[in-house]
Amino acid sequence: MTRVESISPEANKTNIASIAPGVTLVTEHLARFFSFSLGFFINFGSRDESTYDNGMVHLLEHMLFKGTTNRSSLDIVKLIEGLGGSFDAYTTKENLIIVTKFLSEHFTRIFDLIAELLFESRIAPKELKKEKSVILEEIKTNIEDPADYVFDIFFRALYGNHPMARPIAGTVKSVSSYDAARTKFYYKRLKQQPIVIALSGDFNYKEVYRLTKKTFSRHVLEKRKRLAPTGRYGQVKVHRKKESAQVHVVLGSTGVDFLSPQRYRLSLLNMAFGGGMSSRLFQGLRERHGLVYNVQSFIDLYSDCGITGFYFTCDKKNLRKVAEQVKEIIRKINNTGFTKDEIELAKTYLSGNLLLSFESSTNRMLRMGREMTYLNTVTPITKIITNIKCVKATEVNDLNHKYLDLNKYVIAAVGPVSQREIEDLFRS
Repeated sequence: MTRVESISPEANKTNIASIAPGVTLVTEHLARFFSFSLGFFINFGSRDESTYDNGMVHLLEHMLFKGTTNRSSLDIVKLIEGLGGSFDAYTTKENLIIVTKFLSEHFTRIFDLIAELLFESRIAPKELKKEKSVILEEIKTNIEDPADYVFDIFFRALYGNHPMARPIAGTVKSVSSYDAARTKFYYKRLKQQPIVIALSGDFNYKEVYRLTKKTFSRHVLEKRKRLAPTGRYGQVKVHRKKESAQVHVVLGSTGVDFLSPQRYRLSLLNMAFGGGMSSRLFQGLRERHGLVYNVQSFIDLYSDCGITGFYFTCDKKNLRKVAEQVKEIIRKINNTGFTKDEIELAKTYLSGNLLLSFESSTNRMLRMGREMTYLNTVTPITKIITNIKCVKATEVNDLNHKYLDLNKYVIAAVGPVSQREIEDLFRS
């Protein structure tokens, strides 16, 4: 990896250039590609909103495509589709991310379009009204989809009144209250946030650097401080849906943040516990007993916190048996730990999938953007693989009692169950 402050990149390396306060360009040239993958990682997400403005960043993500001073929303769509690539955006708890992939010859037009969306969106009242309606439908759809909604409940149970607890899309109440003035205020804030511009594929570096410097050299950075959340333990929240036959359940706790050296150990625990078809959860709940269709563990890392746990869905009539098996699986892990072979299998699976993902310039770009956002560097892939392979089974098992504890787990459920039923099944 090379850090550069000029327009002379090192071939076939990750090159990092500081463009302006809060603006970083990170690139990786892949000469044998015919295309590029370009991403803008704006460090501004749902956790940076006030309670009353919950969902505003997600709304801005939508409004970026609803017309600029030079183009209508239809003009924007026609330009994107006319160049024959992909152009998308999404919002997370901590970032608004724009992801594109086009043939290399279209780089300048796509870069200029993204800059236009970021700096010249009109936020017209008529378009705002329509997009609010679209998002309200999205929120209602999410509430009706238990597989999604159960995770919203989980975050609320885990983080309480902290901004990390709030849904990314907002609520019906918050979105309904937005007006043009408030939306434009947040749009102004959006333009003053830290930005990582990540690029992988075939491109002319001098042109990329010139465009980036020209566009962002006067970037003004907003002073902002995030308050780290404190996770809660033992909370149970249930959204009862009597008409449903299925129960969707999330059990989990706080994990580690992106900077934590334990993230490799916890990732391997997650994989051995429920990350693949050979994992303890998959084998115990689905393969041996046929109690569930979907069961999987998860780990998510953020700037100053993280979550880990597992999710399953089953028929209400199987819930008691599932709870019994979950208790037994966790009891055995805490008593005897994962075997060396299980951890070696998890290492191979993780490292293999990581290496295979590098065959995609989009995946490479997303990794660079994510690591620059959280680490202010890009970890060489060889170092990541080494970090995974160096973990010992004993180091993973040292984490078991901390992260596999039903009494400490926050539990969220959606389906034809009550809070008392969930507590009786998983706590006793």
